[in-house]
Amino acid sequence: MNIVGFVIAISTLITLVMAARGWETCTSVPLNDIGTDIIFIYNAPVKPLNTGCYIANHLFAYPFNQTLLAEIEQVPNVECAVPILMHRLRAMVFTGIDPTQTITNAVKPSDVIEGRYLKADDEYVALVDKEYASLNNLTLGSTVSYAANYTVVGIVEVSATNLIKSHIYVNLPIVQQVLPEKPIGFVNMGLIRTTSPSNVKQVSEALKEQWPDSSTLTGLDLAETAFGVIRIGEETAWGISLALAVITVLFAVKSQLGNVGERTKEIGILKAIGWSNKNVVNQIVVESLIQGVIGGVIGCCLGLVFGSIALSTIGGEIGGALSLVPFDPVLIAVGFVIALVSAVVAGLFSSLRAARLVPVEAIRTT
Repeated sequence: MNIVGFVIAISTLITLVMAARGWETCTSVPLNDIGTDIIFIYNAPVKPLNTGCYIANHLFAYPFNQTLLAEIEQVPNVECAVPILMHRLRAMVFTGIDPTQTITNAVKPSDVIEGRYLKADDEYVALVDKEYASLNNLTLGSTVSYAANYTVVGIVEVSATNLIKSHIYVNLPIVQQVLPEKPIGFVNMGLIRTTSPSNVKQVSEALKEQWPDSSTLTGLDLAETAFGVIRIGEETAWGISLALAVITVLFAVKSQLGNVGERTKEIGILKAIGWSNKNVVNQIVVESLIQGVIGGVIGCCLGLVFGSIALSTIGGEIGGALSLVPFDPVLIAVGFVIALVSAVVAGLFSSLRAARLVPVEAIRTT
């Protein structure tokens, strides 16, 4: 029974920690793909405006003055706020970008698979999504239309995790000019990059406090709605697992005490023929340690199996976090050491009681 307890405790530890790491990794993947930490939008009109269909992450995102992004960049721990203007007409998505922003953007130079990226002085030219180009037989030099005509200068292939994937990308000033609403000087999204991922929550709260009518989408927000799994942090996982380990130790101590009680006569005979208290303690501790080794090995193996299964279910359309979370030998070592320490503690506690047995009284025990 002790071995079963060690197996349960260690496999649970490894499974929970791996699942927590998978969760934390997946929360950052969608936004990391576009080089941002926070998406800033307004879900309600900032001012009366014939807005048309402006979208962001499949949500209505109403236009706001682009100068607001300059104010956002003054918020502590904000590194940059990149303007985006997305517009949808039926099934087509049309996006205006600032091509000078190559780290944080809806589409980046690294996404270009044919042709070139946009330049700051480009006017009626466009980047076109690879799938859209294939469906419409578009190649470099072709003309694509959305409120105006544009010459295709680049074909792009963005990652499946890109939250603001579009069909056509054009320089922002041109998009502001050609849309029927003429939203010159307006955007409907800010891609915010913070100075450190640890500052995301703090910056998000500061933005909502300063602009209470706005909304912020962080990796955690997106993961909670998209991945469909229970949120668990690594600290929580360790806490649950260590609590379970303590329970396992107590269970093992109780079991070992019962075992000593059943072997009272045997221990008495061993002491009568010359075994010292040290010999008795060593015998019981070694037995318990062997149980810990067996339970630790099986627990680590099962933990890796269950953890891998958990990771494969986390990540939604990303395809699971299994490929995103590296194998951690330290986690396995920690789990195994916990099993060994638990076994030694349980063995010592019960062996000290056994060592106090008086040989004559122990032998008389029926």
